[in-house]
Amino acid sequence: MLKEHKNPGILVAEIKMSRTSNDCSFLLVEGKSDSIFWRLRVSDACEIVDSEGKQNVLGCIKQLDAQGFRGALGIVDSDFDRLNGNSFESKNLVTTDAHDLESLLCRCSPLLHVLVEYGNDEKIKKFEHKAGHDVRTALLNRALVFGKLRWARQSDREINSTNINIPKFVDENSWSVDQVALVKSVAGSIQKEESLNNQMVQFVLTDYWHVVTGPDLIEILRIGLRNVLGSISRKTREKEILSVLRTSMPLDELKSTELGTGISHWESVNLGYKIYCDSE
Repeated sequence: MLKEHKNPGILVAEIKMSRTSNDCSFLLVEGKSDSIFWRLRVSDACEIVDSEGKQNVLGCIKQLDAQGFRGALGIVDSDFDRLNGNSFESKNLVTTDAHDLESLLCRCSPLLHVLVEYGNDEKIKKFEHKAGHDVRTALLNRALVFGKLRWARQSDREINSTNINIPKFVDENSWSVDQVALVKSVAGSIQKEESLNNQMVQFVLTDYWHVVTGPDLIEILRIGLRNVLGSISRKTREKEILSVLRTSMPLDELKSTELGTGISHWESVNLGYKIYCDSE
């Protein structure tokens, strides 16, 4: 199978070729990290397809639907689609009930596993007592300003996204975000700065987890674990934290999410094709 430069047509051909020798189900995911996550949770009768991008998943499912192909399910990140009012018509697509898979994992119990693995109990208790809320809420609040700026940039290309540099604006000794400096940096002018501040105040959000991005959450959490929540080395990378998040999501909890129930519903409609493994 080709590993680079995939497109929907190539994916369709690969899937149809695989079907000639094995009547399995196919789970199309966006990339390698998603493949690793699902590998522990899918049935032996399900083949994971690394589609190398969201648009490839969407395009492949669209072509398979047009051809009446059964047994293929695509999973894509919601990104900002739900906030922007975008939806997908296919019954063979499900989306994450947070911005992306990593955001969903931070929303659920895997975040607690990261805190056990890398955090310090006394530091965490001290922080939560002073803050008046738990680490998850604090993490969400710190990631929100970065997510709002990324969302705003979708309709305003004057925003300099390269300046949304998390380590530059999140202090590792206080775990605080310098929002004033952040907005000033990405705005580039006083007029744009005022416009951005007004725009972020006016955002009406029903679910913050659709605004914050997984990479932002993990990077902000890593900074917090250096001093405020723990004492990890600067050498501890985001991929190590992501690994703990991926491996510690219980299958039963996954099935209770909107994403998980969507997969269960797909299985009930597509009898004979399994996605989930029977047990972890």
